[in-house]
Amino acid sequence: MTVIVSDPTKWKPNEAINIVPEEDMKLIQAKKISSGKGSIEFRWSPIPGYYFIIQGEDKKITSGDAILNGNGIGTINVKVQWIKNENGNLICEGPLRLATKGLEYGDRTGEIDYLHFFLPNFGINSSVPLPLEFVTYKNWNVRLKQFKNIKNLFETLDKDGGYAFTYECLITYNGVSPFTFDQVEFIIRPLRLFLSFVRGAICSPLFLSGIKAGREGENDILVFGIHPKSTLPPVWPLSRWTALIPPLWCDEHSHQDLNNAFNRFMDFYTMGELSSSNGYVNVYDHLSAILHMYFEASMVTFSETVIILTQSALEALASMQAERYMCEICFKHFSSKAFSAEAKIKWMLDYLHIPTDIPPEAKGLQDYLSSKGLDEPLNGVRAITYFRNGIIHANTASLRRIFGTSEDHVPSEEAMKKAIILGRMYIELVILHMLNYKGMYTNRFTKSTRQVDMALS
Repeated sequence: MTVIVSDPTKWKPNEAINIVPEEDMKLIQAKKISSGKGSIEFRWSPIPGYYFIIQGEDKKITSGDAILNGNGIGTINVKVQWIKNENGNLICEGPLRLATKGLEYGDRTGEIDYLHFFLPNFGINSSVPLPLEFVTYKNWNVRLKQFKNIKNLFETLDKDGGYAFTYECLITYNGVSPFTFDQVEFIIRPLRLFLSFVRGAICSPLFLSGIKAGREGENDILVFGIHPKSTLPPVWPLSRWTALIPPLWCDEHSHQDLNNAFNRFMDFYTMGELSSSNGYVNVYDHLSAILHMYFEASMVTFSETVIILTQSALEALASMQAERYMCEICFKHFSSKAFSAEAKIKWMLDYLHIPTDIPPEAKGLQDYLSSKGLDEPLNGVRAITYFRNGIIHANTASLRRIFGTSEDHVPSEEAMKKAIILGRMYIELVILHMLNYKGMYTNRFTKSTRQVDMALS
Protein backbone atom coordinates (compact mmCIF):
# COMPACT_ATOMS: atom_id res chain seq x y z
CA MET A 1 0.00 0.00 0.00
CA THR A 2 1.49 3.35 -1.03
CA VAL A 3 0.96 5.94 1.68
CA ILE A 4 2.49 9.40 1.72
CA VAL A 5 2.08 11.87 4.57
CA SER A 6 2.87 15.45 3.55
CA ASP A 7 5.34 17.77 5.28
CA PRO A 8 3.92 18.48 8.80
CA THR A 9 5.52 21.92 8.91
CA LYS A 10 3.11 22.97 6.16
CA TRP A 11 -0.05 21.69 7.86
CA LYS A 12 -2.52 24.45 8.64
CA PRO A 13 -5.23 24.36 11.33
CA ASN A 14 -8.35 22.45 10.26
CA GLU A 15 -6.80 21.58 6.89
CA ALA A 16 -7.29 18.08 5.46
CA ILE A 17 -4.05 16.08 5.23
CA ASN A 18 -3.38 14.00 2.13
CA ILE A 19 -2.57 10.38 2.99
CA VAL A 20 -2.83 8.57 -0.36
CA PRO A 21 -2.29 10.80 -3.41
CA GLU A 22 -4.65 10.68 -6.37
CA GLU A 23 -4.45 7.45 -8.34
CA ASP A 24 -6.68 5.13 -10.39
CA MET A 25 -9.30 3.55 -8.13
CA LYS A 26 -12.58 1.66 -8.37
CA LEU A 27 -15.66 2.09 -6.20
CA ILE A 28 -17.57 -1.18 -6.04
CA GLN A 29 -21.13 -1.40 -4.73
CA ALA A 30 -23.04 -4.62 -5.35
CA LYS A 31 -22.61 -5.20 -9.11
CA LYS A 32 -21.94 -1.54 -9.93
CA ILE A 33 -18.35 -0.43 -10.49
CA SER A 34 -17.38 3.25 -10.88
CA SER A 35 -13.82 3.79 -12.10
CA GLY A 36 -11.90 7.04 -11.79
CA LYS A 37 -9.34 9.06 -9.92
CA GLY A 38 -9.45 8.69 -6.15
CA SER A 39 -7.48 9.68 -3.06
CA ILE A 40 -7.54 9.27 0.74
CA GLU A 41 -7.06 12.06 3.28
CA PHE A 42 -7.36 12.69 6.99
CA ARG A 43 -10.09 15.22 7.78
CA TRP A 44 -10.98 16.94 11.01
CA SER A 45 -14.66 17.37 10.25
CA PRO A 46 -17.39 16.36 10.53
CA ILE A 47 -15.63 13.76 12.70
CA PRO A 48 -11.83 13.29 12.74
CA GLY A 49 -10.84 10.32 10.62
CA TYR A 50 -9.85 8.97 7.21
CA TYR A 51 -12.02 9.83 4.20
CA PHE A 52 -11.95 8.92 0.50
CA ILE A 53 -12.99 10.92 -2.54
CA ILE A 54 -13.32 9.49 -6.03
CA GLN A 55 -14.45 11.11 -9.24
CA GLY A 56 -15.63 8.39 -11.58
CA GLU A 57 -18.24 7.24 -14.05
CA ASP A 58 -21.92 7.65 -13.22
CA LYS A 59 -22.85 4.07 -12.34
CA LYS A 60 -25.79 4.93 -10.09
CA ILE A 61 -23.81 4.52 -6.90
CA THR A 62 -25.98 5.22 -3.84
CA SER A 63 -25.32 6.09 -0.22
CA GLY A 64 -24.21 3.12 1.89
CA ASP A 65 -21.49 0.50 2.14
CA ALA A 66 -19.05 0.02 -0.70
CA ILE A 67 -15.52 -1.17 -1.48
CA LEU A 68 -12.67 1.06 -2.62
CA ASN A 69 -10.01 -0.70 -4.69
CA GLY A 70 -6.69 0.44 -6.15
CA ASN A 71 -3.20 -0.83 -6.89
CA GLY A 72 -1.68 1.28 -4.13
CA ILE A 73 -4.31 0.70 -1.42
CA GLY A 74 -5.57 -2.82 -2.04
CA THR A 75 -9.18 -3.24 -0.92
CA ILE A 76 -10.75 -1.02 1.75
CA ASN A 77 -14.32 -1.01 3.04
CA VAL A 78 -15.86 2.47 2.88
CA LYS A 79 -19.19 4.19 3.43
CA VAL A 80 -20.49 6.37 0.61
CA GLN A 81 -21.92 9.36 2.47
CA TRP A 82 -21.91 12.30 0.01
CA ILE A 83 -22.72 12.09 -3.70
CA LYS A 84 -22.92 14.70 -6.41
CA ASN A 85 -23.00 14.63 -10.19
CA GLU A 86 -21.02 17.17 -12.22
CA ASN A 87 -21.19 17.09 -16.02
CA GLY A 88 -21.78 13.35 -16.09
CA ASN A 89 -19.04 12.59 -13.58
CA LEU A 90 -20.01 11.03 -10.26
CA ILE A 91 -18.15 12.39 -7.20
CA CYS A 92 -18.45 10.19 -4.11
CA GLU A 93 -17.02 10.85 -0.65
CA GLY A 94 -17.20 9.24 2.74
CA PRO A 95 -15.31 7.71 5.68
CA LEU A 96 -13.17 4.59 5.50
CA ARG A 97 -14.43 1.56 7.43
CA LEU A 98 -11.09 0.36 8.74
CA ALA A 99 -10.50 -3.28 9.55
CA THR A 100 -9.32 -4.59 12.92
CA LYS A 101 -5.76 -3.38 12.38
CA GLY A 102 -6.81 -0.06 10.90
CA LEU A 103 -5.15 1.66 7.96
CA GLU A 104 -1.65 0.24 7.85
CA TYR A 105 1.26 -0.54 5.61
CA GLY A 106 4.70 -2.04 5.92
CA ASP A 107 5.88 -4.90 8.11
CA ARG A 108 4.69 -4.88 11.74
CA THR A 109 7.45 -7.32 12.67
CA GLY A 110 10.21 -5.35 10.94
CA GLU A 111 12.76 -3.69 13.21
CA ILE A 112 12.59 0.09 13.53
CA ASP A 113 14.71 2.67 15.35
CA TYR A 114 12.00 5.25 16.11
CA LEU A 115 8.26 5.40 16.57
CA HIS A 116 7.03 8.79 15.48
CA PHE A 117 3.62 10.49 15.73
CA PHE A 118 1.86 13.85 16.12
CA LEU A 119 -0.43 15.34 18.77
CA PRO A 120 -3.31 17.74 17.98
CA ASN A 121 -4.20 20.68 20.25
CA PHE A 122 -1.71 19.56 22.91
CA GLY A 123 -0.50 22.20 25.36
CA ILE A 124 -1.91 25.68 25.83
CA ASN A 125 0.89 27.87 27.17
CA SER A 126 3.13 27.97 24.12
CA SER A 127 5.77 30.02 25.95
CA VAL A 128 6.40 27.16 28.40
CA PRO A 129 6.84 23.97 26.33
CA LEU A 130 6.88 20.66 28.12
CA PRO A 131 10.35 19.21 28.72
CA LEU A 132 11.92 17.81 25.57
CA GLU A 133 12.86 14.59 27.35
CA PHE A 134 9.29 14.01 28.41
CA VAL A 135 9.24 10.65 30.17
CA THR A 136 11.07 7.34 30.32
CA TYR A 137 9.79 3.95 31.40
CA LYS A 138 12.30 1.19 31.94
CA ASN A 139 14.21 1.26 28.62
CA TRP A 140 11.65 3.32 26.70
CA ASN A 141 12.12 7.03 26.12
CA VAL A 142 9.39 9.47 25.02
CA ARG A 143 10.44 12.85 23.63
CA LEU A 144 8.09 15.70 22.77
CA LYS A 145 8.99 18.50 20.39
CA GLN A 146 6.87 21.63 20.15
CA PHE A 147 6.10 22.93 16.64
CA LYS A 148 8.07 26.10 15.94
CA ASN A 149 4.95 27.96 14.80
CA ILE A 150 2.87 26.87 17.80
CA LYS A 151 2.14 30.45 18.86
CA ASN A 152 0.55 31.24 15.49
CA LEU A 153 -1.32 27.95 15.58
CA PHE A 154 -2.88 28.78 18.95
CA GLU A 155 -3.76 32.28 17.79
CA THR A 156 -5.62 30.75 14.85
CA LEU A 157 -7.37 28.26 17.11
CA ASP A 158 -8.37 31.01 19.52
CA LYS A 159 -9.98 32.85 16.61
CA ASP A 160 -11.44 30.01 14.51
CA GLY A 161 -11.53 26.97 16.82
CA GLY A 162 -11.00 23.45 15.56
CA TYR A 163 -7.77 21.49 15.32
CA ALA A 164 -4.05 21.85 14.67
CA PHE A 165 -1.02 19.64 15.27
CA THR A 166 1.13 21.31 17.92
CA TYR A 167 3.63 18.65 19.06
CA GLU A 168 5.47 15.76 17.50
CA CYS A 169 6.62 12.79 19.53
CA LEU A 170 9.44 10.29 19.20
CA ILE A 171 9.70 6.98 21.09
CA THR A 172 13.01 5.13 21.22
CA TYR A 173 14.23 2.05 23.05
CA ASN A 174 17.45 1.81 25.07
CA GLY A 175 19.08 4.74 23.30
CA VAL A 176 18.39 3.83 19.69
CA SER A 177 18.21 0.03 19.79
CA PRO A 178 16.06 -1.58 17.08
CA PHE A 179 12.61 -2.86 18.13
CA THR A 180 9.40 -4.01 16.48
CA PHE A 181 6.12 -2.18 16.43
CA ASP A 182 4.50 -5.00 18.37
CA GLN A 183 7.04 -4.48 21.17
CA VAL A 184 6.30 -0.76 21.60
CA GLU A 185 2.56 -1.09 21.12
CA PHE A 186 1.93 -1.76 24.82
CA ILE A 187 3.14 1.73 25.78
CA ILE A 188 0.94 3.66 23.33
CA ARG A 189 -2.41 3.08 25.05
CA PRO A 190 -1.36 4.29 28.54
CA LEU A 191 0.76 7.09 27.02
CA ARG A 192 -2.33 8.37 25.18
CA LEU A 193 -4.30 8.40 28.45
CA PHE A 194 -1.48 10.03 30.42
CA LEU A 195 -0.96 12.75 27.80
CA SER A 196 -4.72 13.37 27.84
CA PHE A 197 -4.62 13.85 31.61
CA VAL A 198 -1.75 16.32 31.26
CA ARG A 199 -3.83 18.12 28.61
CA GLY A 200 -7.08 17.87 30.58
CA ALA A 201 -9.01 16.47 27.60
CA ILE A 202 -8.76 13.57 25.14
CA CYS A 203 -5.60 13.96 23.04
CA SER A 204 -4.77 11.04 20.75
CA PRO A 205 -1.55 10.29 18.86
CA LEU A 206 -2.08 10.30 15.09
CA PHE A 207 -0.11 8.96 12.12
CA LEU A 208 2.05 6.45 13.97
CA SER A 209 5.14 5.68 11.90
CA GLY A 210 8.06 3.37 12.51
CA ILE A 211 11.29 4.63 11.01
CA LYS A 212 14.42 2.61 10.30
CA ALA A 213 17.53 4.73 9.75
CA GLY A 214 19.01 4.02 6.33
CA ARG A 215 22.61 3.26 5.60
CA GLU A 216 25.03 6.09 4.96
CA GLY A 217 24.00 7.98 1.85
CA GLU A 218 20.51 6.46 1.83
CA ASN A 219 17.22 7.99 2.81
CA ASP A 220 15.31 6.87 5.88
CA ILE A 221 13.07 3.90 5.26
CA LEU A 222 9.45 4.17 6.35
CA VAL A 223 8.62 0.74 7.76
CA PHE A 224 5.21 1.08 9.36
CA GLY A 225 2.59 3.75 9.77
CA ILE A 226 -0.86 5.17 10.44
CA HIS A 227 -3.18 3.71 13.07
CA PRO A 228 -1.99 0.27 14.00
CA LYS A 229 -5.19 -0.98 15.67
CA SER A 230 -8.85 -0.13 15.99
CA THR A 231 -8.21 0.37 19.73
CA LEU A 232 -6.44 3.60 18.78
CA PRO A 233 -8.92 5.41 16.55
CA PRO A 234 -9.09 9.16 16.18
CA VAL A 235 -11.27 9.71 19.26
CA TRP A 236 -13.62 12.60 18.68
CA PRO A 237 -13.30 15.40 19.69
CA LEU A 238 -9.50 15.00 20.12
CA SER A 239 -9.35 18.07 22.39
CA ARG A 240 -11.26 20.19 19.91
CA TRP A 241 -10.38 23.81 20.65
CA THR A 242 -13.17 25.35 22.69
CA ALA A 243 -13.62 27.68 25.62
CA LEU A 244 -15.30 24.78 27.42
CA ILE A 245 -11.96 23.05 27.98
CA PRO A 246 -10.40 24.48 31.15
CA PRO A 247 -6.70 25.40 31.27
CA LEU A 248 -4.14 22.76 32.14
CA TRP A 249 -3.91 21.88 35.83
CA CYS A 250 -0.30 22.98 35.51
CA ASP A 251 2.10 24.14 32.79
CA GLU A 252 5.21 24.39 34.97
CA HIS A 253 6.21 20.74 34.99
CA SER A 254 9.67 19.42 35.63
CA HIS A 255 11.03 16.45 33.73
CA GLN A 256 11.50 14.40 36.89
CA ASP A 257 8.02 15.05 38.30
CA LEU A 258 6.31 14.02 35.07
CA ASN A 259 8.60 11.06 34.65
CA ASN A 260 7.85 9.72 38.14
CA ALA A 261 4.11 10.17 37.62
CA PHE A 262 4.22 8.40 34.25
CA ASN A 263 6.20 5.49 35.69
CA ARG A 264 3.57 5.09 38.41
CA PHE A 265 0.86 5.21 35.73
CA MET A 266 2.68 2.54 33.71
CA ASP A 267 3.00 0.38 36.83
CA PHE A 268 -0.79 0.50 37.20
CA TYR A 269 -1.09 -0.49 33.55
CA THR A 270 1.41 -3.35 33.76
CA MET A 271 -0.21 -4.73 36.91
CA GLY A 272 -3.61 -4.27 35.27
CA GLU A 273 -2.66 -6.38 32.28
CA LEU A 274 -1.81 -9.23 34.65
CA SER A 275 -5.02 -8.78 36.65
CA SER A 276 -7.16 -8.70 33.51
CA SER A 277 -5.67 -11.95 32.31
CA ASN A 278 -6.84 -13.50 35.58
CA GLY A 279 -10.34 -12.06 35.24
CA TYR A 280 -10.02 -9.29 37.84
CA VAL A 281 -10.99 -5.62 37.54
CA ASN A 282 -7.75 -3.67 37.95
CA VAL A 283 -6.75 -0.22 39.13
CA TYR A 284 -5.73 0.94 35.64
CA ASP A 285 -9.09 0.08 34.05
CA HIS A 286 -10.91 1.68 36.99
CA LEU A 287 -8.77 4.79 36.70
CA SER A 288 -9.23 4.83 32.92
CA ALA A 289 -13.02 4.94 33.32
CA ILE A 290 -12.69 7.79 35.84
CA LEU A 291 -10.41 9.77 33.53
CA HIS A 292 -12.86 9.43 30.67
CA MET A 293 -15.59 10.89 32.90
CA TYR A 294 -13.16 13.70 33.73
CA PHE A 295 -12.42 14.33 30.03
CA GLU A 296 -16.07 14.21 29.05
CA ALA A 297 -16.95 16.69 31.80
CA SER A 298 -14.59 19.20 30.19
CA MET A 299 -16.33 18.95 26.82
CA VAL A 300 -20.08 18.90 27.46
CA THR A 301 -22.18 22.06 27.31
CA PHE A 302 -24.65 21.66 30.15
CA SER A 303 -23.57 22.18 33.76
CA GLU A 304 -26.08 19.55 34.88
CA THR A 305 -24.20 16.89 32.91
CA VAL A 306 -20.86 18.10 34.22
CA ILE A 307 -22.07 17.86 37.83
CA ILE A 308 -23.23 14.26 37.34
CA LEU A 309 -19.95 13.20 35.70
CA THR A 310 -17.87 14.99 38.33
CA GLN A 311 -19.70 13.48 41.28
CA SER A 312 -19.58 10.00 39.69
CA ALA A 313 -15.82 10.27 39.15
CA LEU A 314 -15.28 11.39 42.75
CA GLU A 315 -17.39 8.55 44.17
CA ALA A 316 -15.46 6.04 42.05
CA LEU A 317 -12.16 7.47 43.30
CA ALA A 318 -13.41 7.25 46.88
CA SER A 319 -14.20 3.58 46.42
CA MET A 320 -10.70 2.95 45.03
CA GLN A 321 -9.06 4.74 47.95
CA ALA A 322 -11.22 2.93 50.53
CA GLU A 323 -10.32 -0.45 49.05
CA ARG A 324 -6.66 0.56 49.18
CA TYR A 325 -6.51 1.86 52.74
CA MET A 326 -9.35 0.18 54.67
CA CYS A 327 -9.45 -3.29 56.18
CA GLU A 328 -11.89 -5.74 54.60
CA ILE A 329 -14.59 -5.26 57.27
CA CYS A 330 -14.39 -1.46 57.12
CA PHE A 331 -14.46 -1.46 53.32
CA LYS A 332 -17.56 -3.70 53.32
CA HIS A 333 -19.31 -1.21 55.62
CA PHE A 334 -18.05 1.70 53.48
CA SER A 335 -19.56 0.10 50.38
CA SER A 336 -22.96 -0.39 52.00
CA LYS A 337 -25.93 1.98 51.75
CA ALA A 338 -25.08 3.24 55.23
CA PHE A 339 -22.48 5.52 53.62
CA SER A 340 -23.85 8.25 51.36
CA ALA A 341 -21.93 9.45 48.32
CA GLU A 342 -21.20 12.70 50.15
CA ALA A 343 -19.78 10.84 53.15
CA LYS A 344 -17.58 8.66 50.93
CA ILE A 345 -16.11 11.59 49.02
CA LYS A 346 -15.60 13.62 52.21
CA TRP A 347 -13.79 10.70 53.84
CA MET A 348 -11.45 10.36 50.86
CA LEU A 349 -10.54 14.04 50.68
CA ASP A 350 -10.03 14.28 54.46
CA TYR A 351 -7.87 11.14 54.44
CA LEU A 352 -5.69 12.59 51.68
CA HIS A 353 -5.56 15.98 53.43
CA ILE A 354 -7.21 17.74 50.48
CA PRO A 355 -9.07 20.83 51.82
CA THR A 356 -12.83 20.78 51.28
CA ASP A 357 -13.66 24.25 52.61
CA ILE A 358 -15.15 26.60 50.04
CA PRO A 359 -12.41 29.16 49.29
CA PRO A 360 -13.01 32.93 49.49
CA GLU A 361 -12.83 33.13 45.69
CA ALA A 362 -16.03 31.02 45.58
CA LYS A 363 -17.98 33.11 48.09
CA GLY A 364 -21.00 33.10 45.76
CA LEU A 365 -21.28 29.34 46.24
CA GLN A 366 -21.06 29.71 50.02
CA ASP A 367 -23.80 32.37 49.99
CA TYR A 368 -26.01 30.27 47.74
CA LEU A 369 -25.78 27.21 50.00
CA SER A 370 -26.34 29.32 53.12
CA SER A 371 -29.61 30.59 51.67
CA LYS A 372 -30.92 27.02 51.29
CA GLY A 373 -31.03 26.20 54.99
CA LEU A 374 -28.60 23.28 54.67
CA ASP A 375 -26.90 21.73 57.66
CA GLU A 376 -23.27 22.56 58.31
CA PRO A 377 -20.63 22.06 57.13
CA LEU A 378 -21.27 23.88 53.87
CA ASN A 379 -18.20 22.62 52.00
CA GLY A 380 -17.38 21.78 48.40
CA VAL A 381 -18.43 18.15 48.71
CA ARG A 382 -21.86 19.13 50.03
CA ALA A 383 -22.25 21.61 47.17
CA ILE A 384 -21.48 19.00 44.50
CA THR A 385 -23.81 16.34 45.97
CA TYR A 386 -26.53 18.95 46.61
CA PHE A 387 -26.67 19.86 42.93
CA ARG A 388 -26.19 16.27 41.77
CA ASN A 389 -29.08 14.99 43.92
CA GLY A 390 -31.27 17.77 42.61
CA ILE A 391 -30.69 16.43 39.08
CA ILE A 392 -30.84 12.69 39.77
CA HIS A 393 -33.80 12.79 42.16
CA ALA A 394 -35.69 15.39 40.18
CA ASN A 395 -39.01 16.70 41.44
CA THR A 396 -40.57 20.14 41.70
CA ALA A 397 -38.66 20.99 44.87
CA SER A 398 -35.26 19.55 43.95
CA LEU A 399 -35.20 21.12 40.49
CA ARG A 400 -35.18 24.53 42.17
CA ARG A 401 -31.61 23.68 43.18
CA ILE A 402 -30.68 23.69 39.51
CA PHE A 403 -32.83 26.42 38.04
CA GLY A 404 -32.97 28.59 41.17
CA THR A 405 -35.76 30.84 42.37
CA SER A 406 -36.50 34.56 42.21
CA GLU A 407 -35.46 34.77 45.86
CA ASP A 408 -31.87 33.64 45.25
CA HIS A 409 -29.33 36.42 45.85
CA VAL A 410 -26.76 34.37 43.91
CA PRO A 411 -27.82 32.82 40.56
CA SER A 412 -27.88 29.03 40.70
CA GLU A 413 -25.85 28.91 37.45
CA GLU A 414 -23.01 30.86 39.08
CA ALA A 415 -23.05 28.68 42.19
CA MET A 416 -23.03 25.49 40.12
CA LYS A 417 -20.05 26.64 38.08
CA LYS A 418 -18.07 27.23 41.28
CA ALA A 419 -19.01 23.74 42.49
CA ILE A 420 -17.83 22.28 39.18
CA ILE A 421 -14.43 23.97 39.50
CA LEU A 422 -14.02 22.57 43.02
CA GLY A 423 -14.99 19.10 41.84
CA ARG A 424 -12.49 19.21 38.99
CA MET A 425 -9.73 20.20 41.41
CA TYR A 426 -10.67 17.35 43.76
CA ILE A 427 -10.45 14.81 40.91
CA GLU A 428 -7.08 16.13 39.74
CA LEU A 429 -5.54 16.22 43.22
CA VAL A 430 -6.70 12.69 44.08
CA ILE A 431 -5.32 11.29 40.82
CA LEU A 432 -2.04 13.17 41.31
CA HIS A 433 -1.87 11.63 44.78
CA MET A 434 -2.34 8.16 43.27
CA LEU A 435 0.54 8.87 40.88
CA ASN A 436 2.80 10.02 43.72
CA TYR A 437 3.15 13.34 41.92
CA LYS A 438 5.21 15.85 43.90
CA GLY A 439 5.37 18.63 41.33
CA MET A 440 3.50 21.87 40.78
CA TYR A 441 -0.26 22.42 40.63
CA THR A 442 -2.24 25.51 39.64
CA ASN A 443 -5.23 26.45 41.81
CA ARG A 444 -8.15 27.02 39.45
CA PHE A 445 -9.57 29.81 41.64
CA THR A 446 -6.49 31.81 42.62
CA LYS A 447 -4.47 30.93 39.46
CA SER A 448 -1.44 30.57 41.75
CA THR A 449 0.95 27.66 41.23
CA ARG A 450 2.55 25.83 44.10
CA GLN A 451 3.90 22.41 44.97
CA VAL A 452 1.31 19.71 45.66
CA ASP A 453 1.05 18.72 49.32
CA MET A 454 1.57 14.95 49.60
CA ALA A 455 0.13 13.86 52.91
CA LEU A 456 0.42 10.16 52.14
CA SER A 457 2.73 8.15 49.91
